[in-house]
Amino acid sequence: MIRLDDVTKIYRTRSGDNVVLDKVGFELRMGERLGILGRNGAGKSTMVRLISGAERPTAGRIEREMSVSWPLAFGGAFQPTLSGIDNIRFISRIYAQDFERNLAFVADFSELGTYLREPVRSYSSGMRARLAFAISMIIEFDCFLIDEIGAVGDARFHDRCNDELFRKRGDRAMVLISHDPGYLRDHCNRFALLHGGELALFDDFDVAYDRFRDVIGLNAASAVDRGAAPDRAALIEVAQHRALADEQFRMLVRDGDWARDAGRWEEAERHYAAALALHPFQRSYWVQHAHMAKESGAYARAENSYRTACALGEPAADVEAFLRFTVAQGGDDPDAWPIHPYAKGAASAQVPGRADAEALAWLIRGETELSDDMLRDLLRRHGSCDALAAAMVGDGPNAARTGARPAPTGFVHKDAIRVLAFAHLPPATGEQRVEQLSAPDDDAPDTAIADAFRDWPMTRKTLDR
Repeated sequence: MIRLDDVTKIYRTRSGDNVVLDKVGFELRMGERLGILGRNGAGKSTMVRLISGAERPTAGRIEREMSVSWPLAFGGAFQPTLSGIDNIRFISRIYAQDFERNLAFVADFSELGTYLREPVRSYSSGMRARLAFAISMIIEFDCFLIDEIGAVGDARFHDRCNDELFRKRGDRAMVLISHDPGYLRDHCNRFALLHGGELALFDDFDVAYDRFRDVIGLNAASAVDRGAAPDRAALIEVAQHRALADEQFRMLVRDGDWARDAGRWEEAERHYAAALALHPFQRSYWVQHAHMAKESGAYARAENSYRTACALGEPAADVEAFLRFTVAQGGDDPDAWPIHPYAKGAASAQVPGRADAEALAWLIRGETELSDDMLRDLLRRHGSCDALAAAMVGDGPNAARTGARPAPTGFVHKDAIRVLAFAHLPPATGEQRVEQLSAPDDDAPDTAIADAFRDWPMTRKTLDR
């Protein structure tokens, strides 16, 4: 059994204490699979790290009467300067395992090939996750901690992971975290919702999921269906659910994965780009798109996608080495153009990605397309959406002042325009303003833009000059 008794976790920050977990408690027995729902930053991964022993609680007690895995697909425990093979050897010795047998299994399961001979620090986050999951399967733990395996690899790899975990080890205890509620529904027999530091337990998935939709504002706004997320942070959260429920998105991603595995970089990039055009705030595949563009030699496009991934919440540490490489390959100094890591807070203060820049370019400049080089320069120079919008307004005559905005062609980021320019308005009113801005033949654009950027100090100051 695993027992958490009044577990509290507080992080000390410059702005005060951040209470991530507040007197959380539950028990988990063999054969129970607990699926945890919660929005980004709720503390789900923190709780998994506490259960694993990777971190200690600020207060409370965690009792472990069974062996517990490290978080599956988490590569943070690896020695980065050692190769994949040497890490397998090291872990085999710690757990008194047969190295040659383990190496054969990990090589076959992870499909990393010759990369196993390379230092782990050169791996992408997905490669580290594949290695971590494969190594996890050579140790027969009583309890497995599963944190976002769905973001790793292609559909075929997911099927192999599910077979190893849920068929071959179906009698073990498990704690699962995923952005895909359907994954938790299909594989768990207990459920929990982590929100505001508090944990609520449920026996029925539908009850738990309905409560989850309530706390992130989806039930009231039907955001998954209509895109009416109340702000940019919620739009990013909603995009993960919406994309995973979109069969077309999943098929495009699958085709991209197959092309990538076959070394057809340009074809894979096209598939990923098509998927991300459907759901531009779905962060997981921006890194894959960037990798493919990098392999094809499209370094500006690769840099844009790496920056977009970080703007949407991918850890900067996972992509920084690749970003520096692409900047250098483009002939520039990587130190002069550092990465802008993900920032919480109001939309104006958040780091812009591709969808934000394209939406603002249409809204402010009346442009329906940005070249790779132009987008790269915008994302390099501006660390907040407000700074980017202000720079666009200040460049000269533009649609924000004149209303001379062309009719939208192809995909227009209406969701992004609403949560950026009209976040201060109720979602329905914001949608009306976006529709008015999309009508080029009357005076509505001028009226609509007057309501825009109400809480964006740099942009408003530039507009009011």
